[in-house]
Amino acid sequence: MELAPAAAASLKLILIFALIIALLKFHVRLWLTLAAACVFAALLSGLWPGSWPGIIAGLLTDGDFLLLCLMIWLMLLLSGVQDAGGQSARLVDGLERYLRNPRFRLALFPALVGLMPMPGGALFSCPMIKAAAGHMNLSDEQKTLLNYWFRHIWEAAWPLYPGYLLVSSLLGLSITTLWRYTFPLVFLACGIGWFFFMRSIAPENLAENAPFAGPGAETDGGASLGAALLNALPLAVTLLGAVFFGILMDIFLPEVPGQAAFSLSLLLAVATAFFQCRGKMGKSLASLAFSGNMLNILFLLVAIFLFKDIIRASGIVRDLGEVDAGGVMLFVTCMVIPFISGLLTGLMVAFVGLSFPLVLGYVQHAGLQEYLVPLVIVSLVSGNCGQLLSPMHVCLVVTCEFFKTDLSKIWLKLLRPISVLLLAGLSWALAMFASGVTF
Repeated sequence: MELAPAAAASLKLILIFALIIALLKFHVRLWLTLAAACVFAALLSGLWPGSWPGIIAGLLTDGDFLLLCLMIWLMLLLSGVQDAGGQSARLVDGLERYLRNPRFRLALFPALVGLMPMPGGALFSCPMIKAAAGHMNLSDEQKTLLNYWFRHIWEAAWPLYPGYLLVSSLLGLSITTLWRYTFPLVFLACGIGWFFFMRSIAPENLAENAPFAGPGAETDGGASLGAALLNALPLAVTLLGAVFFGILMDIFLPEVPGQAAFSLSLLLAVATAFFQCRGKMGKSLASLAFSGNMLNILFLLVAIFLFKDIIRASGIVRDLGEVDAGGVMLFVTCMVIPFISGLLTGLMVAFVGLSFPLVLGYVQHAGLQEYLVPLVIVSLVSGNCGQLLSPMHVCLVVTCEFFKTDLSKIWLKLLRPISVLLLAGLSWALAMFASGVTF
């Protein structure tokens, strides 16, 4: 007997993720695991080998994807220059004198970097966390979890994220209207991260008054706040440059993708960091630009986006939406489809693009527009939790690569806090439902 489309899609997803988990369990390299998952998903969905070259060629000639690769490469290069020249360590060391709470410092650096809407942005804060924890007795797993979690506290409510802009656009709402109902999710994420990851650090491991001993750090205690902040100049150049180049391109080159402005700002930031660190770097710029780690992460990017494209081409997510209308099923669909989309792609803009048209169409079909606020919150929180758990999430991958931690172990330690985040988000949606608010 032939399965219904939704049941068949669910079975395919179970089989695909069973393969991914099994390969990760045997410590197969992640990009090879994802390549195997691509082949398996394509065969399960009837995408036979003859169609694969077209999918691969489409990805490798996609301007947005190539710009993403360029941005990740420039971020890695900037991170390498700052680390080799001791700039991140000097910044953290200088700020430590003014930020006395060590737990606050550990959360602040990834949270600040999280304000920048860029895939793989956790690479920016990895050296900062490494430097901030240089004199603390923290494991690499703890550093990975702190960096990953606090980097992503903003995603469900920060207007600069493309995925959030896409939600606003699909709803036909202004950003300020949408933000009014979603900004509490930031505080929920921050509190949950503090409860699970900060409280577990024993006070004696923080060693608040211990001298900082990071590479390239100034330890004479005489640096002013201004001198310390000068080490953040590449970060400021990145942010301000993205705004400046973005405005110029919107005026003179509106057809150029927005990521090009960010790439230019990153290039300028690399030049700034290299100029500031001249004479202090123990490695050449060429060795940093073409390290083995660069190639490994580029392979990962190709595998992640091929998997996303194959899942989209297979129609699995679309088939999951073919369920009968009804209040309970609508609520389940608003959770399940975004969550699975996030889990499959590891990208906010991808889970929004894949699932929100289905969810919003379903809401309209069921005539439940008056409950759109809580249902959008449910979908946004569910998708965000899915992408945070996704082994395809670029930030999770590169953070694990940076700190040399086992992705499967980190994934298991994320299960509880993300489950609590999901429940907290659902509670907020229920509060909106009880209040009877509408857009």
